Amino acid sequence: MKAINLKKITITGAALLGLGTAAIATINLANETNVVQAVSSKIKVSQNTAVKKFKAKFKTAKIESISLDKENGRYVYDIEGFTSSKEYEMKINASTGKTISSHSEKLDRDECGKKALSLSKTISRSTATKIAQKRVSGKAVEWSLDREGSKHVWEVTISKNGQKSEVKVNAITKKVISVDRD
Repeated sequence: MKAINLKKITITGAALLGLGTAAIATINLANETNVVQAVSSKIKVSQNTAVKKFKAKFKTAKIESISLDKENGRYVYDIEGFTSSKEYEMKINASTGKTISSHSEKLDRDECGKKALSLSKTISRSTATKIAQKRVSGKAVEWSLDREGSKHVWEVTISKNGQKSEVKVNAITKKVISVDRD
């Protein structure tokens, strides 16, 4: 009789432990989803809208890089571009769409060989994020799209438990180039 009771207690204990672990995992998953949704809710302006705003101000400029980072508690697009004689930069609040700053200056001689991004050929920030999160779990908190040599590269910064990882994704082929963990 005691052997049967001990067996029942062991099985019941294991089942409760399993349920407790599943409940904690579900809570953690829900928290991760809420955090991702919280980041997404702070970014109301699309990259395309930000680029259009840049192009409206600097009509002949070609896009060199686009980044989306947190500055002073808010997400900000930083778009850089150039022509044959000038370079341009515009910062746009990713929540309101308002221009924070914009300026232009003469292009230095050593910067004359710049190459523009081909935005029509690159994957979206969302797609780059999904690819990066398949390699490193956590929430995406910063993004940048640049050229590295002949490659168009998304760099996605993933944060989890205070640790940051940078995942570089080829923005044309969708292949992960590198993962750098802090």
